[in-house]
Amino acid sequence: MNAVRAPVIRSLRWWADHFEEIVASLALVVVVLSTSWGVITRYVTAQPAAWAAETSTIGFAWVVFFGAVACIKYRLHPAVDVPLGRLPAVLRVTLVWTNHALLIAFFAFMVWFGIRFSIDAWTSPSPVLRAPMTVLYGPVTVAFALMLVRYLQYVVLARREA
Repeated sequence: MNAVRAPVIRSLRWWADHFEEIVASLALVVVVLSTSWGVITRYVTAQPAAWAAETSTIGFAWVVFFGAVACIKYRLHPAVDVPLGRLPAVLRVTLVWTNHALLIAFFAFMVWFGIRFSIDAWTSPSPVLRAPMTVLYGPVTVAFALMLVRYLQYVVLARREA
C-alpha cells in the first residue's frame, strides 16, 4: 500500500510545488497561439479572428499574475537590503517583521478585493467571447491568495532557519 501511495503523494507534491509555473506556462502558450492565429488570419486570410486579441489579453493577465506568484516563491522581487544590513539588530528585525506584516496584509486585502471585484464582474460579459469578465479579473484573486500562501511559507521557513 505504501509503495503505491508514495509516488502518488510525490506527484501531487510536485504539482502543488510547481502550480504557478504550470498555469503561467499554459497561459503563455494561449497568448502565443492566439496572437499567432490572429496575425495569420489578419494577413493571410480575408477574415481576421475577432476572438484572438481578447483571448491573448485574458491569457496575458494569467501569465503576469501567476508569474508574480512564482517570483514570490523564488524570492525574485527586488529588495533593498544593503541599508538594512547596516542598521542595529533590533531595528533591523523590527523593520523586517514590519515588512512581513505589511506584505501579508496587502496580499490579504488584494484577495478580499479580488473576490469582490470578480463576483461583481461575473454579470459583465466580455465584448467578443461573451465570457464573464471574471475570467479576466479572476487571476488577481487566485494569484494573490497564492502569494499569501507562498509568502507565509517563506516567513515560516525563515523563522525556523533564524
